[in-house]
Amino acid sequence: MRKIKLALVFIIGFILISCQTKFDLKTDKHLTQVFTGNELQEIQKMISYVDDRVVKLTNNRNINDAYHQLLDNIDKNMQDGSKFLVPFDEEEKYEFLQSLDTTVFNEFWYMGNHMRSAIYKDSIYEDLDNYKHLELGHRGKYSDYLEKIGENDAYYQSVKKNLDFASGLTPSIVAPFLKIHSEFDFTIPKNRLWAAVFILSIEEPHDKKMERYLNQK
Repeated sequence: MRKIKLALVFIIGFILISCQTKFDLKTDKHLTQVFTGNELQEIQKMISYVDDRVVKLTNNRNINDAYHQLLDNIDKNMQDGSKFLVPFDEEEKYEFLQSLDTTVFNEFWYMGNHMRSAIYKDSIYEDLDNYKHLELGHRGKYSDYLEKIGENDAYYQSVKKNLDFASGLTPSIVAPFLKIHSEFDFTIPKNRLWAAVFILSIEEPHDKKMERYLNQK
């Protein structure tokens, strides 16, 4: 009888965890208006990829709490060292992103493959080919989605405006989100998607990227 009770506790716990981590993107009417069903499936893959890393890094299986915990850690790391805590190995992350449907990827980001010039260890390097860098775009369907939800949500309206002004994770986007993320419920599709996009858009420090780039030449 005791073994049966323990088994039931385990099963119930597993069900509760599963319910916390899974949600339906189609419950967001704006997502279904902007993206097709196949595109939403690719977006779900993207979110699940980030979910797995967030849970692993925080050792917290409550997905909402785990996202808050990781964002707190990113904020603390920036305050202490003025650098991002980078959640993903960059080459692994790029491999995953390039496994997504190309059209869907392009609705969110731009993958650069060239750098005109860069400074590294007091030296200037020019015309760096195959220097990959990820940039959150200001065009594409995700931008259209931000515009739609921004009509009734001041925060996402500000994100949209900042992206229109300058693509990428600029300080004007990063600082406010890290400051107020505690106000977000990451079981809500628009918030979970934004947190996933935000985390995936975090790049390695320039010096680390340059070191790897030069070692691969």
